Amino acid sequence: MFKNDYQMAYCSPDGLIRQALEDRDITYLPIDSLTIKALNRVISEYQPDLIDAHDVRATVLAATIADKGIPFISHLHVNNDDMKKLTIKSFLYMIAARKAKKIIAVSESCINDYFFKPVIKNKTIVLKNIIYSQRLNALIDKDSQEYCFDFIFLGRLTDQKNPQRIAAVASSVLKQLPYARFGVIGEGELKEEMLEIFEKEGVTKQVFFTGNLSYPYKAIKQANCMLFCSRFEGTPISALEAMYFGVPIVSTPTDGLIELIDNNITGYLSDDDDCLVSAIIKLIENKEIRKEMSEKQIEKFNRINNEDNYKIILSGVYANAIKAE
Repeated sequence: MFKNDYQMAYCSPDGLIRQALEDRDITYLPIDSLTIKALNRVISEYQPDLIDAHDVRATVLAATIADKGIPFISHLHVNNDDMKKLTIKSFLYMIAARKAKKIIAVSESCINDYFFKPVIKNKTIVLKNIIYSQRLNALIDKDSQEYCFDFIFLGRLTDQKNPQRIAAVASSVLKQLPYARFGVIGEGELKEEMLEIFEKEGVTKQVFFTGNLSYPYKAIKQANCMLFCSRFEGTPISALEAMYFGVPIVSTPTDGLIELIDNNITGYLSDDDDCLVSAIIKLIENKEIRKEMSEKQIEKFNRINNEDNYKIILSGVYANAIKAE
């Protein structure tokens, strides 16, 4: 979005992200690990005017080099449980964030639930995530596979996403719909626990693990619905991508998802597993309901995904941070 405004680069530990950035024509500054030494090397070579530090660890690292005269902003993406109470993590973030020129949170809950909220609230704004739709249109055809999953989960298989509950809900659906196919898109340390649940429930032949997909867009577009059971979220990019393609979302009532989903209109919200199961079955079996929700999803996406407004606000944050220094 900013190619004509700023010279930008993306810095992270090397890995699969390299190909994704190359396909998006984004300059990449790979490092071995997120350490002060690695960050100092990158800064020495790239000489940035500003650092946009995404999430807690990156913010703490950026704060260590603040005395070098390089301003930074902190960007919070999730409402972690360990930020809601006094922990080493919440304390270190408070110390580091005081040095930030600005703090951006992707949802109100990221700030409202933060233990040290009074310390940082005056320098914080809420800027909800959007997606750059031109990216999706440009990259969807890079995947030549066909998926045709009846419903999918897309995300890291970690505690935040509650994959065990995902597996339990999906298994109930699959047992009631023996023809249905469930796609799990992502990797993580809890994959084996999901596999055990699917095996115990006797539905493994209906479950397909794709691993990480550089371009999950076709799998999203071809699905009848997307399932979330997250313990906490910010504004999930995968949910916005589902909305762009008109794919209804079935989810537990978690943080940013409450704001994205209009219950019984663009998707379903419930903390009851039986209700989640019923909602998924309804979307798979009832084409008319699915079509109506799909249209409402796209309408809502077009209302909330304001790329111009996002760019104006973020450009202002960048400019003020640099000017202040």
